[in-house]
Amino acid sequence: MKKVKSLVKKLIGRSHSAPFTIDLVQRTAAGYCIIGWYFTADVKGFHLTDANGNKATTTLINVNRDDVIKATGKKAAGFELHVSTTESIHSFRLTFETANGNLTAPLPSTDDSQFPPLTQSKITSATDSKSNIKASCEFAIETATHYLVAGWVLDEKKATDFQLEDKSGNVVGEYKDSLRIQRKDVIDAFGDNSASRSAGFYYLFEKCSSDKEEDTLFFAFNFKSNNVTVPIDNIYSATQDPSTNAKRLLNHWHPNAPSHLKKAPMYACVLDGIFPVDATASAIRHDFNSVPKNPEVSLIIPLYGRYDFMRYQVSHFGRTKTAENCELIYVVDDPKIAAPVMKLAREMELVSPQPFSVLQLSKNVGFGKANNIGVKHANADIVALVNSDIMPKTSDWLEKLCNTAKQDDAGIVGARLLFEDESIQHDGMAPMKITEYPGLLFNDHPRKGWPKELSPYEKSVEPCPLITAACWVMKKSLFNELGGFAPEYVLGDFEDSDMCLRMLELGKTNFIRRDVELYHLERQSQNLVEPGKWKHNITILNAIHFNNKWKATLEKMQEADA
Repeated sequence: MKKVKSLVKKLIGRSHSAPFTIDLVQRTAAGYCIIGWYFTADVKGFHLTDANGNKATTTLINVNRDDVIKATGKKAAGFELHVSTTESIHSFRLTFETANGNLTAPLPSTDDSQFPPLTQSKITSATDSKSNIKASCEFAIETATHYLVAGWVLDEKKATDFQLEDKSGNVVGEYKDSLRIQRKDVIDAFGDNSASRSAGFYYLFEKCSSDKEEDTLFFAFNFKSNNVTVPIDNIYSATQDPSTNAKRLLNHWHPNAPSHLKKAPMYACVLDGIFPVDATASAIRHDFNSVPKNPEVSLIIPLYGRYDFMRYQVSHFGRTKTAENCELIYVVDDPKIAAPVMKLAREMELVSPQPFSVLQLSKNVGFGKANNIGVKHANADIVALVNSDIMPKTSDWLEKLCNTAKQDDAGIVGARLLFEDESIQHDGMAPMKITEYPGLLFNDHPRKGWPKELSPYEKSVEPCPLITAACWVMKKSLFNELGGFAPEYVLGDFEDSDMCLRMLELGKTNFIRRDVELYHLERQSQNLVEPGKWKHNITILNAIHFNNKWKATLEKMQEADA
């Protein structure tokens, strides 16, 4: 419908080269559906012919097109023309009968049918001959254990007995859960009514068979005592393109709505299939300059999206007191930037004496797993985990953090992080509530943005339960004892708080050194990466998992701070 409106706007104020428009051609359960409109004063009729010139048997559904009439000032009618066929629609010709002779309309391509907002929305209308229901399945995401099917159906939520079938009618997926959503494109196409407002859907099916024929699946259900099957246009392997599948899954989920939030387990189930906990990556190490054989400390810095800060960090770290005996490891967690990172590394090798290494990962695994891989390659007894947008303010920062980390009772040791204007970015974390997500606790940075002179803390070193992983130092043995970052936090959120709490369970004390200050450009390390709604929704799913695991502990922290 968006395409129709765009075309209608073009029609206003000028003559029309053709008195008709074909909006969409889409595959249906029986064949194809052609959707369009025409000016009734100019077009007397139309018909579909096959490759041999024979008229095809079709079913015509008339559609009101007041939008075209209003925009053009001419009488117009809309139509849906259904044809049952196994042949390609491009072997057919749609011919309009006009006063000036017959005109043939080109049929648009049917190849692009991805679910919005990945591409421009396309409306499919698959009409079942018995039940007269309109429905479409635009895609399914296939994990090792489940299918997530997305599409729409004009059933007013009255359809029942949902399941997945192969082309032989065998059940391959059993219904587990679902969420009905609004689809503006469906409302635009079919009008604002009770059926269209609840038409969009996500259905979760658990696999009951590992065999499916020719990658063909059908969304099956019962409507008005009729069994309906709708073909699924695209079936995507969950792990084939994780980021795109995460967008397909999450861009239409609104967790701030209670009805959506309670469906979080369904979305988490599929997200776990897109980013499996046990997924890892191979790594190739490249060393530059004379890397120390027995370093005092190993710095682990993941790179994702943005890598240009590496130039400034290497220069800054070269002025650090422990630089000569420091192992600096950059972990490239984004294969797309591997080549430019290597080019920059070779340049930095020529202009800076600072030794450093680059680990190229075979695929993106996320912040926690990238750090885990980096620590495995670390040769020092002390590891420092640092974001790529952290810049030291003084030359003794690492020495001070390491001295505290070496204490017997020390767990994780962090620093005070500042914005470029010297205001506070991080001075320790605390759990907080957000009104949009009742019942969940998130990470707060108290006094964020305040002038540091207003900080109520007087001691330069003191216990701090929660510290951001943007910069912290700890014994490698403790990191390994905890098993590194928990892999179930997708891409990167809450895994630092999780490790802080696990460290406390070991009986260790986490410290913050406020006499150590570094600049943190805060998420600038990823600002070349499309944020998108899907990224925010992954954060919410991570928050739900974090709360399920630590809610009681977090509430005690809140009570202690009150």
